[in-house]
Amino acid sequence: MELAEIKEKFEGVWKLDRSENFQEFLQEVGVGLPLRKMASLAKPEMTITIENDNKIKIIMKTGFFTQEDCFHLNEEFLKEMQGTIMKATATYEEGMIKMTNTPVDPKSKVKEQIIHRERIGDEMVLTLYTGNVVCKRYMKKIG
Repeated sequence: MELAEIKEKFEGVWKLDRSENFQEFLQEVGVGLPLRKMASLAKPEMTITIENDNKIKIIMKTGFFTQEDCFHLNEEFLKEMQGTIMKATATYEEGMIKMTNTPVDPKSKVKEQIIHRERIGDEMVLTLYTGNVVCKRYMKKIG
């Protein structure tokens, strides 16, 4: 049932429309100034699909970077973010895909990040939490 709802609400191709506090978020997670400037200019595309094995696949593409997550809900998986290995878990609650990314190495300078994806009207809103920073990214469906 959850996957059918996720497919209906989120499956497709989305393009970034606008952001709030993105520079602050990147700074808080430890991204250097040159990369922060490049990232803030990028208008990434996100593709969300439900695979045949009931995995959710999320591909985020910018001109200089592609990140792909493929996961089952409620199962831990490993991913790399800025050269740091993270333990990630995704759930579907309150109509949102909620993902928590925690560095495997407790000495890592990269902070835990929580990402909520939700539909508000015709937009997908990503709310990113790390430290004391909350960032919102608004995406419009293009396909």
